[in-house]
Amino acid sequence: MADTPYEQTSGYIPHTDSGFRDWLQNFSALISADPGRYGLQATDAAVIASLYTNYDDLYNKVQSAATRTPGLVTQKDAVKASAKASCRVYAMQIKSNQGVDNQDKIELGIHVNDPTPTPIPEPTTAPLLAITAAFSGEHTIRFADETTPTSKRKPPGVIQLELYVHVGTSPIVDWTQAEYVGVYTKNPINYTFMPDQANQTATYFARWRTAKGLCGPMSLPVAMTIAFGGPVDQQLPVGGTTIPADDTGEEQIRIAA
Repeated sequence: MADTPYEQTSGYIPHTDSGFRDWLQNFSALISADPGRYGLQATDAAVIASLYTNYDDLYNKVQSAATRTPGLVTQKDAVKASAKASCRVYAMQIKSNQGVDNQDKIELGIHVNDPTPTPIPEPTTAPLLAITAAFSGEHTIRFADETTPTSKRKPPGVIQLELYVHVGTSPIVDWTQAEYVGVYTKNPINYTFMPDQANQTATYFARWRTAKGLCGPMSLPVAMTIAFGGPVDQQLPVGGTTIPADDTGEEQIRIAA
């Protein structure tokens, strides 16, 4: 067994040159010491050892300014890609072999699936809504998480946003008066209205939802007048908020007749 077992991180085959070299060194050393322990043959161990030797030689050469050349870097990358492809086949073969102990798989640096995945809890944060554009008979709404208002990412475990809308003569603050209109996964949301709703006010609420249907707390409301062919004025009821400009610097409200 290798002196220091390789410690798994995010992926079972690291992307960096140094990380892959360490992974491959450990992978080769353990298999060479006892191929049968992993359901392999001595010839398999020899192939893996050769992959490590070839890559390690090129890896060391490109670390030195005296020996590093563009051609050598290209060769190193090609050998690395070939070694990764070959080792991935061996790794998946070992991973699917029920006769190999899970701890042995982990020590090889192979990811072992959790037989009892941790349940995804209900969301603890709320979406942050912003009406970013208003056209004739239509509102464009963007959403983000309240803890990361400039990021497009949803919270961990969240796959959808539940949207609720109330149309009336004035904004509201009680989401239970709003109507559930559907779930959305991508920004932005374009919500349209009927002509007979002109000059009324649409108030929006939303909450996060997981794949199991668990929902988080409701967002603060945002509201805007529904216009058809006329000027549009944004309204924010008590407790309303807006999303700061994102990393693209896009304006947060556009109005068009």
